Amino acid sequence: MNPALRAKHAIDWTLAITALVEGVTVAMRFGSGVSAAEFNATAPLLLQIHHMFWSLPLLAALPLVWRRQKLSGTLLGVALGLIFSDLVHHFVVLPVLVGNTGWHWP
Repeated sequence: MNPALRAKHAIDWTLAITALVEGVTVAMRFGSGVSAAEFNATAPLLLQIHHMFWSLPLLAALPLVWRRQKLSGTLLGVALGLIFSDLVHHFVVLPVLVGNTGWHWP
């Protein structure tokens, strides 16, 4: 087994998913011309949930595929990318663009 292979996949996927999901989030949030409150009033609940929570099922599945280095690295990277993109969105992007973190529940 080569732990570096899992780490490479995890890092690559983390960076890619962080950028992709944050790009989509910014486009949906600011490209649509509606406020977060307006979006949440019309969007399905599953789209209102912070996307970091989508990482939970992926992290729960990790032990089941841990021996498969590429797959486990990819799964870990996607989960971390979802977490990081949500944190970047709320603690970097929103404070700069709207002046607050916009953190809400769910």
